[in-house]
Amino acid sequence: MNDSDRIVSKDSIEILSNKPDSPKSFLEIYELGSLFQSKRQYQKALVYAKQGLQLSTELSNQDYKVMALVSIGCIYWEMSQLKKAMKFFQDALSVSEQLEDKETQGMLHAIIGISCWRQGDWSMAINLFEKALQYLPNSEIKKEVLVSSGSVEVKCLMTVMKRGIETLKNRIEIAKTQQNPERILLPSFAMIPLVFFTGKKESIPHLLESIIPLAQQLNNKNMLDCIPRLKKIMGVN
Repeated sequence: MNDSDRIVSKDSIEILSNKPDSPKSFLEIYELGSLFQSKRQYQKALVYAKQGLQLSTELSNQDYKVMALVSIGCIYWEMSQLKKAMKFFQDALSVSEQLEDKETQGMLHAIIGISCWRQGDWSMAINLFEKALQYLPNSEIKKEVLVSSGSVEVKCLMTVMKRGIETLKNRIEIAKTQQNPERILLPSFAMIPLVFFTGKKESIPHLLESIIPLAQQLNNKNMLDCIPRLKKIMGVN
């Protein structure tokens, strides 16, 4: 354990032993989970995120519940445990609908759609993207949802999407050195909704310039068939 982890562990003990059922405790626990997630220490992050979810229930605070559910979903998403992530995102969506939080609803539809996209269910994903855009009118995704809108949930979702882009870029570069067309194609295609929903729509035509010839080379008809519909809803020529 390094010095920063010792400090975090000491602080967490003090938080949980001092007024463990207060809103302040929830926010401090949430921050600890976010800290571990930013350091890619996902198991530790999950411990705090799940404590936060339990505390939000004890406090009967629906806003905190959405924060905790989104946090857990994002951690699982970064661990590539997509089915677990989708469960927590769906639960968060149900609560955010009760709260009528349109921006969070939009971003949750987007991340659930991207999860379907990553699993190859492109038709379902596109349906969810259309739903997301009902809540997020696309002026470069509302200028990156008004620079993440001050909403903790939206910031969390934006962060994991942007980190996802960097991960995929690394995979593509490795695949290029291996001269492996399929390993170039799949992460390139996976990147399209991520760049769109993080406000980087201008990157999509360049991505498609490399994706379409590779999909034709590999005879990936399903991928080629969904591209026109995708371009239409994203407003890409």
